[in-house]
Formats: sequence, structure tokens, C-alpha cells
Amino acid sequence: MMSLLTVKLVEEIHEANSMGKDVETFVSRLEGTTVPALLEYGCLRWATKEKLPALPPAIVASEFGQALSQVRSELGLRSTGPQKSSLKRIDTQTTEFHVIEGSDGFQDDEWSQFEIRFDRSAQRVGFSDKKAHALQAALHEMAENAVIHAESPTAILVGYQVTDGLALFSVADVGIGVLASLRSHSDFQHLQLHNDAIREALHDGTTRFGRNTRGLGFGQVFKALAAQWGYLRFRSGNGCITLDGQGLDADQGKESFPPILPGFQVTVCCRTSAATPSVPFA
Repeated sequence: MMSLLTVKLVEEIHEANSMGKDVETFVSRLEGTTVPALLEYGCLRWATKEKLPALPPAIVASEFGQALSQVRSELGLRSTGPQKSSLKRIDTQTTEFHVIEGSDGFQDDEWSQFEIRFDRSAQRVGFSDKKAHALQAALHEMAENAVIHAESPTAILVGYQVTDGLALFSVADVGIGVLASLRSHSDFQHLQLHNDAIREALHDGTTRFGRNTRGLGFGQVFKALAAQWGYLRFRSGNGCITLDGQGLDADQGKESFPPILPGFQVTVCCRTSAATPSVPFA
């Protein structure tokens, strides 16, 4: 079986490294990855000032690695050189990444075409127009949330993947994180734990600007996932909440406590039926 980098494995590498264990040999033997693991490992390398090994040639040469190599990002595979060349088309893709540098990044044609390609790619693998549009709207909300609230020292990195009956996207930043963001307002000074902050942020009308505001867009995400056999992963600080299945709700889900990582990393995955194999996250 192929040695696959998953988000769970990223957490284990993080923990082993923090304990002073050598992880280079282990990382060098990895042969594949998932999109969320690729982004979270990039955040981890940034946080450790690249003291962790770079991903091995097998991953760099993979479809995901080649797609990520197209963009210049401090959270990706290269931080120098030109930015991604314009595709100048809206053909469907199986995987693609995009870098958003500030709020102006939502105004350019490159971002608009990226969103359209994700929408059309989801339709190509079996999602209806309506459901693909909902996924695209959720992607936009999560990316916009990161730009507005993260205060990230690097550009936001976004990626998507589609296969038969499955579509997912991930958004990653290394900003101040959900807890610090919410605690900047008096309404949320009582929050002490990262998971509590994530849970609070999942409710409509909650932002660093107070309660009953525009919200962080999670309502749009839950709406997009209704009856779509969805999987959500929200990681910030040393908190992580995952929601899996139908009837997703902000007060449900499984909590875990991974090693602390700056910023906020979000993954949303939908399937067209319960029979569709899910991307291995664990």
C-alpha cells in the first residue's frame, strides 16, 4: 500500500519533531498525499522555519505536487520565481491551487476563473449545477474569511480536488488563529480554548467584530453540505473539530487536540452518494 501523507500523519510528524525525533527518513519514504495534508504540511514547515524536511520527489512529481508547484507560496513547494501563469480558460481540472494576496485578490480575473473551474469540475464528476454552485459559494466564503480575519503574514493558499462523485477544497493561512481573532472583541473575552473558539465561530453571526454580524460564512458551508455526505475539518491552534455525515451542525462533531499550529486550516469535502469512497484523511 502506498505511503500516503494525511492530515493525521502531519500531526504525528509535528509531534515527533517537537520531541526531537528524526523524521527525515520517514518523510523521504512518502509516496502520495491528500490536498489538505499538502497544505497543512506547508503550514507546518513555515511555522518551523523549514526545519522539517521538504516533501520527497515522489510527492513533488505527483499530480498534486505538480499542481502546487505552479504557484508561488510560502506555504507551498516554492516561495520564489514567477506566480502561476494564467490559464486563460475555464476548462475543468482534477486539482488546482491558487494564492490570494489581500482583498484585491478577489477582484481579478484569475480568482474568478479559478472559482468557475472548481464549479464546472464538480459538475463534471457528478454534482448537480445547484450543488456545485453551493460548493463554489462555500469556497469563496472560506477564502474571504481567511483574508479578512486571519491577519496572515503570508498570502492565503487555496486548493481543490475532484474525482468521480467527490469534490473537496482546502483553505490555509498562518495568521493569528480563531481564538485570538475572536478574543479581540469583548463579546468573546471568555474564550480560553482553541476548540471552544472554533465551535463559537461555526455559529452564524459570529466574528471578531462581535455577535450578530455578517458571520464567517460557515452557515453557507453547512448549507452546501446538507445531505451531501460531507466531511469538514477545522484546525486552529491546538484545536481541531471534524464533522462527518449528514445533518451537520455546529454543536456536533469530534474534537481533537493536535500540536499547536498557527492560523486556520479548513477542509470541506462532499460526495454525491454514501457509496462514493471518501478521500483518506485519517
